[in-house]
Amino acid sequence: MSTSISSSARAFWAVSALLASAACGSAGADAASVDPERVGAASGDITWYAINFGPEGFPEQLVAAFEEAHPEINVDFQPAPNNTDTMRATLTTEITGGSSAVDVYNGDLVWPAQFGDAQLAMPLDEHLPDDFWDRYPEERARLTEYDGNHLAAPLYVDSGFLYYRKDLLEKYDLEEPATWQELAESAKRLQDEGEVDFGYVGQWANYEGLTVNWTELSAAAGGRSVSEDGSEAAIDSPENRAVLDFMREMLDSEVVPSATTSFQEQQSLQTFVDGEAAFHRNWSHGWGMANDPLASGIVDKVGVMPMPGFEGGEKKGRSAAGGWNLMVNPHSERIGAVLVFIDWMTGPEAQRLMAENSVLPANEEVLHDEDLQKDNPVLEVAADLDLVARPAQTPRYPQISHGIYTNINGSLAGSSPTANALRAAEDDIRRALEDRAL
Repeated sequence: MSTSISSSARAFWAVSALLASAACGSAGADAASVDPERVGAASGDITWYAINFGPEGFPEQLVAAFEEAHPEINVDFQPAPNNTDTMRATLTTEITGGSSAVDVYNGDLVWPAQFGDAQLAMPLDEHLPDDFWDRYPEERARLTEYDGNHLAAPLYVDSGFLYYRKDLLEKYDLEEPATWQELAESAKRLQDEGEVDFGYVGQWANYEGLTVNWTELSAAAGGRSVSEDGSEAAIDSPENRAVLDFMREMLDSEVVPSATTSFQEQQSLQTFVDGEAAFHRNWSHGWGMANDPLASGIVDKVGVMPMPGFEGGEKKGRSAAGGWNLMVNPHSERIGAVLVFIDWMTGPEAQRLMAENSVLPANEEVLHDEDLQKDNPVLEVAADLDLVARPAQTPRYPQISHGIYTNINGSLAGSSPTANALRAAEDDIRRALEDRAL
């Protein structure tokens, strides 16, 4: 408890220092423009808007723990629609209209550039101590930046994991696949033995999830969809042609069922927990469902590992970075209280509660806690993943993602050859980067 109180005190004094510098005129233009009445004291009522996460009632559990630690602040948790696009549209409409009804909200990992460009989130650097960001892995903190500012504080993380039938690999003396090619070979073997109907299922439908799956495969092969500096399209490359050819071959050989081109997270996970597939890619929640006696036919038969590499490419697989951040409504009238809330929610007490409730913590200290890892295999794997980010460093990311998943899905579904699909995706991404309508 003492560590959390110390961290909260730092956030409070950061607010106090900001107000003092604004009052005496010594701060820069941005700091001096802060209205002391709007920043307010580190007390009062705040509203937190978020999609439910963790077990049922878990956000309310966090609120209760926070209010016990900080009785001077009351938090009204407002559940958001369980659809990221709907939530984004609602926030955009409300904040653009000047509403202060929501003070702090959960934002998707890919939102900082979009929300920063539209001035829907308050930059945090001038309000928080410089060492605040040390509590996160460097890459995770970087993904909250836009135009030189942190637009969000990581709340919890998620990553791509490969789930597999541990019992079947042991039965046939098969190793965990180090590469996608090895995965396809082992999957085919288990199909031929009559153990499973399908070798592998992932999220290859015509939606954002395919951009995630594609990003992992592409990175494993040494490819990318946008140049490292985010300025140019890079999807039409030899590495990516090899990846898309490989995905099509998995479909042609029926290692991957044709229905996978319409599978999102839930459909693919259900196929796996029903015992129909040998390998499955999903987020961290897949572990809980696969081992739920009321929902799964493969309880205690599942292993989890990082995503595999790609022969001829990276030796180590890449897992897509996911998760949610805390972001601040720039119209909030309770910013002081919001900063204390953010500091506590990202500190060790709240982050341990998350880990104990199967939510992957963003706090690096908690993520690497060996005692917590003993009870949660996914947490242990997550602590050592090689992550890859989607190309979301630009406000045009939704258009870029659309160009990726529509063209990749079309090729997987058989409507266009590999070369044509990647050329079309390259053109779509280039137009998005040039800020022209797709």
